[in-house]
Amino acid sequence: MNNAAFRATLADLGLFRADLVQAGMLPNPTFSMLVPWGAKPLELTLRYPLEIFWLRPQRVELAKLDVEQTAQRLVQTGLDLIRDVRIAHAELSLAKRRMELAESAVTLSQAIAELTQARLKAGDASELEVTNARVDALQALEQKGRLQRDCEIADERLRHLVGLSLEQWPKNVSAELIAHDDRFDTEKLVEQALLARPDLRAAEIIVQGAGERIGLARAEIFTITASLNAKQINGPLLAGPGLDLTLPIVNQNQGGIAQAQARFDKAARQYVATRQRIALDVREAHARLQQAGQSLQQWQQTILPPLQAAIQDAENAYAAGNVTYLFVLETQRRWLDAQLKTAQAAADLRRARAELERSVGQRLKPA
Repeated sequence: MNNAAFRATLADLGLFRADLVQAGMLPNPTFSMLVPWGAKPLELTLRYPLEIFWLRPQRVELAKLDVEQTAQRLVQTGLDLIRDVRIAHAELSLAKRRMELAESAVTLSQAIAELTQARLKAGDASELEVTNARVDALQALEQKGRLQRDCEIADERLRHLVGLSLEQWPKNVSAELIAHDDRFDTEKLVEQALLARPDLRAAEIIVQGAGERIGLARAEIFTITASLNAKQINGPLLAGPGLDLTLPIVNQNQGGIAQAQARFDKAARQYVATRQRIALDVREAHARLQQAGQSLQQWQQTILPPLQAAIQDAENAYAAGNVTYLFVLETQRRWLDAQLKTAQAAADLRRARAELERSVGQRLKPA
């Protein structure tokens, strides 16, 4: 509720509720009077439109549909906002993790540069190797500074989406738990989405409202006005009822009916397009979730353990005098690179999970 854009959309609901109240109001009668002047007699006329009694229920029903459609659109906006917040949180978690690994990479690159410089003095390295090591250390330092700014940007973006841009903001934001379960039936997810997505319900309401407007356009052809006329003739005031009826001979509201029919056809096509887009969103998000889950599982269970064992083997070989310490540092660098890619895979999984739950329109439970 703190997001300003969401609250602005929420204000639309109040506008359509006001339209509902206005649609239910009855019009005021019209009173006219001709003032007697000279030979002109006094004449009083009271008019009231009678067509309001059969047009009012349809207009009220249309206003109710507009309110319901706005409410469904508001729910969809909330789902989109939740998705955006979760993705921004995943970006912030990834930026922080990359920052941590960048600090370790700077320390490691500096150690490699110092070791290469020592090897140069001992005659075991060339000037080119020393230059490359120094450039790697400088690049790692530059990347650390850039990642620090990326972390600040991601933090401010999340702060903006939460709606606390001008309020107090915690320095440390807890990380979201990763749900590894991606064993979902795609077709069942599509069925759930077609039942739960509020934008589809809003499109259905638009079709219903467009059909109601066709009937309203046809009902507006006839207008009947009841009147009460009173005229003073030679002393007494004579009164009598009257009736004004519009004869739809030339104008039968053909343009209004055609417009209402065209809007109905457009709403029906948009409804079909919305169903197809929902199915595409669900299937695409589910495929990305499976891809991200498999990638993260491979990094965590297949790639990282051998690299971690390789670090221990390199340290043991260095202790035994079989390899140089530079080989140990290079092994640690590969370990840092693997951790970075694992963090990126975890962020991809969080993004895909958030997108899938937004596509389905509800929180998914583990299979």
